[in-house]
Amino acid sequence: MKKKGIVLFGHGSRSPAWAAPFHALRDEICRLSPMVPVELAYLELMTPDLPGAVAHLADLGVTDIVVIPVFIAAGNHVRTDLPQLVATAMAARPGVAVRVATSLGESPEMLAAMARYALSASGVCEA
Repeated sequence: MKKKGIVLFGHGSRSPAWAAPFHALRDEICRLSPMVPVELAYLELMTPDLPGAVAHLADLGVTDIVVIPVFIAAGNHVRTDLPQLVATAMAARPGVAVRVATSLGESPEMLAAMARYALSASGVCEA
């Protein structure tokens, strides 16, 4: 049986405070589904990187990983850099499948949630 895991993939920043929402998102996923291992990974400026996060999950016995790009839109980092990082991670861990989900900000569920937030924050209407 495949053991599933999640990697939340963000850009990274020099400011440790920047990552607070990523930690909060990871913690909420763990609260909702405590049996699913969740790792954070960053493109640059922070650790771990994607291959490191995949390696950590593989060490826990995870064989099926979904990478969630925590980006509002899928630019070059998601369309170009991320597939290269996934290929590197999979080459280092044969037997571990890694797939990339739609960028968080481009998922229909998140677009709807962001629209509700914008309407509520603007005071135009309660969503």
